[in-house]
Amino acid sequence: MEDATATKVVIVGAGPVGLTLACDLARRGVGVRIIDRAEQFQVGTRARGVRGRTQEVFEDLGVLDELRKHAEAPGTSRFYDEDGNVVRDVVMYDAPPVPGAPYPGSLMAGQQFTEAVLRERLASHGVAVELGGEFTGFRQDGDGVTADVRFAGRREEIRARYLVGCDGAGSTVRKQAGISFLGETWERQRMLFGNLTVDGLDDSVAHLWAAGPGGMLSLAPMPKSGTWFFTAPLPSEGGGEPVSVEAFAGIFAERVGLPGVSFRDPVYLSVYQVNIRMVDRYRSGRVLLAGDAAHVHPPAGGQGMNTGVQDAYNLGWKLARVLRGAPESLLDTYEEERMPVARHVLDTTVARGRHWAAAGAAQVADRMRGTFEGKDPFSDVSGLSLHYRGSSLARQLDDGIGVRAGDRAPDAHGTDTGTGERVRLFDLFRGTHFTLLLFGSRPAPVAGEDVRVHRIAGDEAFERYGVKDGGLVLVRPDGYIALAGGAWDDRSVADYLAPLAVE
Repeated sequence: MEDATATKVVIVGAGPVGLTLACDLARRGVGVRIIDRAEQFQVGTRARGVRGRTQEVFEDLGVLDELRKHAEAPGTSRFYDEDGNVVRDVVMYDAPPVPGAPYPGSLMAGQQFTEAVLRERLASHGVAVELGGEFTGFRQDGDGVTADVRFAGRREEIRARYLVGCDGAGSTVRKQAGISFLGETWERQRMLFGNLTVDGLDDSVAHLWAAGPGGMLSLAPMPKSGTWFFTAPLPSEGGGEPVSVEAFAGIFAERVGLPGVSFRDPVYLSVYQVNIRMVDRYRSGRVLLAGDAAHVHPPAGGQGMNTGVQDAYNLGWKLARVLRGAPESLLDTYEEERMPVARHVLDTTVARGRHWAAAGAAQVADRMRGTFEGKDPFSDVSGLSLHYRGSSLARQLDDGIGVRAGDRAPDAHGTDTGTGERVRLFDLFRGTHFTLLLFGSRPAPVAGEDVRVHRIAGDEAFERYGVKDGGLVLVRPDGYIALAGGAWDDRSVADYLAPLAVE
């Protein structure tokens, strides 16, 4: 049996990346279907570190408060040397990554909870994830794309304007689109990880045996899910070992040898193979990629899910705007802005992983702590310093203020002079619109219907934006600065937005 249905966007893959994109599109009134080949929703910790910039995205989407309910309280991480001696007790993720950041360095929540709160939010927009849908291929033409999907007992053709592959490193969408996945596989670096129950180990701290062959072995209690999350290096030779509790127990016995500790009741188990790969393009006509479908890298610094979520957030407003009649060339800025980010993440995670691997247990503890406190020598893992300076969407009017076009718009408090109310800038940004901030008394320029204008007073806002006398800042729907300067004319904003105009 064959069905033919229509929508605006088909998303393949219902992990955090696909769900973020689906939520962003759905709240903008874009018809979307999101399919996943799994027969049931996955469980397990998997990606657990929600970094600062991703917390901003989730706050805008309306899921951060709910996710916080599932987050683990900041706890102690205990590092051991090769002889089993404790060398460091550190609290890893509690400090804000940059001054003034409204979030901790990382929100430690199991991926199962991240996906659950995103699905709940998506359902509030009238969209549900369609499980058991295996994407098998597509055809595209000048007007749209037809995705072939197999559900149990039937084949369906889904006609859409665009198809987005958020289906992971083995992406079928990427392969069917003929997009190269360039890089290398580190055959000798594999990790066994998952969730299980641990008996006989202190559950008030996370335990990390950082020194030893093959990488770190760790066991972290996850009280919100009632399990422990573990990582363990697999032997460099072989490859046919069973993925089992017994396999992990054997590695633990050989590596740690701590008596009285036992393991049982696995929730999920998986083997992670280290790959360093990225696409040579993010788009083939009406087919786009996001997340691990476009880039994979070592896990040092926990950048995978966070980079993918930010891919989706960059793409969502652009895709929605094109569907409303903006020039399709706007989609070219997705690759323009996100590909350099992916390349940087690949380079820095490789360097960071090698830096950690070359250290003893005490040094690893100090280096990991420094990474999440914003003292990493390779990059800012919070994502808060990420910028799109030089993008074709970034226009600097002059050097009259401190922030630059392409920067992330910082949070601050000030007074909205139109209402006299004390406001938080992130509250003004929240939603699907552009936001125009005016500092000082210079007359406001002409702005479009989807631009909300606020004249802001107050020392904190002026300081964060580097304003002395006056300034203009146009903030994109994804929280980045589109236009900035200390002086402007009546047409500055309208001229910027004209090439992005919708019908």
